[in-house]
Amino acid sequence: MPISFTPGLTPDFYAGSFNSAPQHVKSIYGLLLTDVVYFNPLADDVATLVARIDAVQALLGTEVSAAGADISTLSNLPSHPQGWQDASNDGNSGYGVSDLSTLVSTISGYQSICSALIVTLQTLEDFLTVVDVDNFKLHMELLSGVDHLPPSGIIKPNLESLMALAMSLTELENRFGVVFTNHLTGLFGTLFTGDVTIATAQAHMDTDPLSAGTYSSLNIIANVTKPYVPGSFIGDPIWNNSQVSPLVSAISVPVTAYAAEQPTILSSFYTHITTDMAYYDTATAQLQAYLRSYGVSAHIQDPFYAFMYTDVFGTPEVNAIITQYLNGEIE
Repeated sequence: MPISFTPGLTPDFYAGSFNSAPQHVKSIYGLLLTDVVYFNPLADDVATLVARIDAVQALLGTEVSAAGADISTLSNLPSHPQGWQDASNDGNSGYGVSDLSTLVSTISGYQSICSALIVTLQTLEDFLTVVDVDNFKLHMELLSGVDHLPPSGIIKPNLESLMALAMSLTELENRFGVVFTNHLTGLFGTLFTGDVTIATAQAHMDTDPLSAGTYSSLNIIANVTKPYVPGSFIGDPIWNNSQVSPLVSAISVPVTAYAAEQPTILSSFYTHITTDMAYYDTATAQLQAYLRSYGVSAHIQDPFYAFMYTDVFGTPEVNAIITQYLNGEIE
């Protein structure tokens, strides 16, 4: 049968406790309900960086498409361009079927460089933006309180636990006579120095990977498929790989240089996480040692419990301290 709660039964509140919460606590409570207490100080800089990544990817996508269109055109020719046949028949080398394949490979190589850079940039963007995975976005949002808890399966500290750790460790170090250390800048390191890393990444991203020119500007198809004119090879030859390869290599140089910096940029964001977590692990170990030392102290206040250290599992080092304490030699 249903259970009925005793009518009129209430908790035994302390006298005068009703509505006794300080006003600032009530005000903060209201802000927490609407989720407007915390903000990520790196969010705007990251958004600007991501916007530039998207813009560069769009530019590279145009290169991939333009190169792909030429590859398709050249690959679908019945044999090879008529001008090539005429040039070859007139005794000019470099215009055979295999030479056309070499030309297609040159263009494909450039397309592959651009495609690979798009993928690399996406990896960086994902590390900065994808939610609910262990990445830079989760790290900075847990530190700033924008995200309250990591997703299931990921163990990382949040703002509340880090603040508690800093406060507890600082208080205990003071009691132990340790010179003051500001643990906030270590535990929340990314929030203090992340803007420098983002600015460095932004400076590189703002350079132009197409500074040597775009693929379309080379006008390769028109020059490869133009008619053969006897004698034109002195000043205006039909293009084959001998003409195309240096041009494609030239526009590849800044793209390759742009790509070469990407691993360093991604690594710099990873470093923030590993550095912060290393500081957290060290601080946690220190706090645990301080707290455990008080636990051992509680154990040895009574000789009955101290026996477990002096005669069962205590090392000579700890027993020397216990003996000094019990003899009144140290406090």
